[in-house]
Amino acid sequence: MQPFLTIRQSSASYPVYVGRNLLGDIRSLIDNRGRIFVITSSALRDRFGEQIAASLDADVIAIEEGEAFKTLDTASSVITQLLDRGAKRDSMAVVVGGGMVGDTAGFAASIFLRGIDLVHIPTTLLAQVDSSLGGKLAVNHASGKNLIGSFYPPRAVISDLAALDSLPRREVLSGLFEALKGGVIGDASLFQLLESPPDFDVDEVVHKAIRVKAEIVSADEKEADLRRLLNYGHTIAHGIEAALDYRDLTHGEAVAWGMIGANAIAKRRGLLDRETAARIERAIRAWNPTALPERIDREAILAATEHDKKNTGSQRVMVFPRGIGTCEVFADVTEDEIAYGVDALL
Repeated sequence: MQPFLTIRQSSASYPVYVGRNLLGDIRSLIDNRGRIFVITSSALRDRFGEQIAASLDADVIAIEEGEAFKTLDTASSVITQLLDRGAKRDSMAVVVGGGMVGDTAGFAASIFLRGIDLVHIPTTLLAQVDSSLGGKLAVNHASGKNLIGSFYPPRAVISDLAALDSLPRREVLSGLFEALKGGVIGDASLFQLLESPPDFDVDEVVHKAIRVKAEIVSADEKEADLRRLLNYGHTIAHGIEAALDYRDLTHGEAVAWGMIGANAIAKRRGLLDRETAARIERAIRAWNPTALPERIDREAILAATEHDKKNTGSQRVMVFPRGIGTCEVFADVTEDEIAYGVDALL
């Protein structure tokens, strides 16, 4: 099977396969001479993990799912199980699941014996359009999201669109908000696909969103410049998630609110006209992201943004849209401006 596209980065190139019912022929897409370990969540073990492991003659390692388990402790437990089962440098980790599983298990694979081969099989919309692509892996720290991680390209990404058919609606929406972000930063036609609920073509959205991200990460592997565009909405979103102890909202929902907050700052700066800002906000709210809980602490959000990994020195870095399909990175954002964006939500 030919890949949908190939991501070419300075450290490595790897194929991205996209289609329906790919998992039934997974053996033809994965080539490894050493032992293979399928790493998945306990919840997905019966649904996908055992089937994939059987076809690859692989062992299965299961971890608990959820942001509360996206930690060094979980990554360490994966490494311990790999050691206990005799994994070597020629072994391969095939990671099956959503963004949290991909990030955590992928990070473990990237540091185990200084890195073993890694294949991502994303099973959520968010993972297929965003987190499985680009080679960024991380776990959370008490001070903020994704503060411990590595850049480590996979050998391949295999996205089976059929895996999305039975996702809970809220999981679909979480990925949809990330795809909507992709439309704002790089593809107006993708934004338009998601502008009018309740229906959208999942296959077309995945293909378009993958193209947006692939183009950016191919040009900038390690977030030196262009890749920071992918963080539109994420500065405030990560603050929200940390303030809520990674509960109550999905990552995509936090990004939705973060985009609205970023747009408020962009309007204040005169970068984004009111009509376009209102259009983006209408599209976001039309999908009914879960409301911010009343208990959320404004100061906790602001404190978490101070630990944003995109910040450089005393500068705060944020992404602001100038129009639909066009965004720009700014490295001179003040604490007052971030507070203004947060207050626009609260």
